[in-house]
This record gives sequence, C-alpha cells and structure tokens, in this order.
Amino acid sequence: MFGLSLLLALAAAVLPTGSRPAAQQTATVRGRVVIDIPTSSRRPSSAYPSRGVAQAQLAPPSEVENVVVYLKDAPAGSVPPRRTAIRQRGETFSPRVVAVPIGSTVDFPNDDPIFHNVFSLSRARTFNLGRFPRGESRAVRFDKAGIVKVFCDIHSHMAATVIVFNHPWFTVPGAEGAFELDNLPAGNQQVTAWHERLGETTLRVRTESGRTASVEFVLPVPAQ
Repeated sequence: MFGLSLLLALAAAVLPTGSRPAAQQTATVRGRVVIDIPTSSRRPSSAYPSRGVAQAQLAPPSEVENVVVYLKDAPAGSVPPRRTAIRQRGETFSPRVVAVPIGSTVDFPNDDPIFHNVFSLSRARTFNLGRFPRGESRAVRFDKAGIVKVFCDIHSHMAATVIVFNHPWFTVPGAEGAFELDNLPAGNQQVTAWHERLGETTLRVRTESGRTASVEFVLPVPAQ
C-alpha cells in the first residue's frame, strides 16, 4: 500500500503544470434598459409664451417586456430546452416577445371566445396551427436559432416574436428594466438589446474574470 502511494506521488510530481485543471472564473454583465418616448405634446416656456418645449416621457413599464438582452456573436453552447406559453387574449398575444433556447416548446392557448389561427413564415421556423377555438391550445417546437415572427391569420393586428438562441447568454429585463448576464467569458464583448419595433442596439463591454461590468441601454421610440 505504501509503495502504491509513493508511485502515485512521483507520477503527480512529474506531470507538467499545464496538465492540471485550473479553476476558471467567469464574468458578469449587469445593467438596465430605459426606453424614452418623445411625445408631440408641448408645454409653454415662461420666457417665450408662444413657443413650446417638447416633453420626453419614459415608456410604460410593460414596454421593457418587449426587449431581449443577449451576448452578440456568442459561441454556441448546450442549453436545456424550456416550455413557455404565448396566450391569445383580448385579440392580442401575451406576452408579445419570448426568448428561448433551441429545442424549446411554446404553447399557444386560446383564451378568447373566438377562433384564432397562429402561423409564421419566418425562415427560422415556419408553421400554421390552423383555426382553433377558446379553451384549446397548440404547441410549436423551435429547433433553429433565429427570430420568428408570429401572426394570426384571422386578426391581422395580432403579432408576437419568438427569439431562439443556441447559447445561454440571453435574458428579458425585469419590470424596472434591470438585467444580468452571468457566466460570461472574459474579454471584449458585444451586448445587444433587441426591441420588437426598434431592432438591435449594441454596446461594447469589457468583461474581466470574477468581476461585474455595468452597462445601460437607452432606447428611443419614435412618437406615435
């Protein structure tokens, strides 16, 4: 027994340093998404009563739910699939935006007292669920990364988006716009905030192992 222990100790001593696994620290990006909505309303100025000054307003909190923050050009990685739902309620999709990893399933339950027909012609996923009434639900599995635009064949004003990722670095901000991406690789990264109407806004962030970097997105929304 003593001889075996001695042999193991000698073998470990001659192993090159690089062959020993080293603990790898990862980085975190924490931040906030703010959506500014410039309005057409004017308020009079005290010095020039005939002129007005535009008032900028923050978007309602629900608008942040239509943002997805993610690491752009991230390396592919295995992520467990999820199951979530986009409900049809009040002739709208709720939520209008969901983000899922590859292999996930999205249910489309109909809560309205009318028929709906959910479909998509997107390159990442094409489907047509046909017409189904209140109380029924149909599901779609998403096996390819990309942006999938979803519509109702009966009600043209209904629209939703499913964003499918092949890596784990994505999230939807909370009610106050706060978000966090953890277990990121260290280095120069590009973090993107995608909004359903504004598209992509990308910021460069330097991440360091074991540290947290901060970033803030301010997204302008055109006046209605």
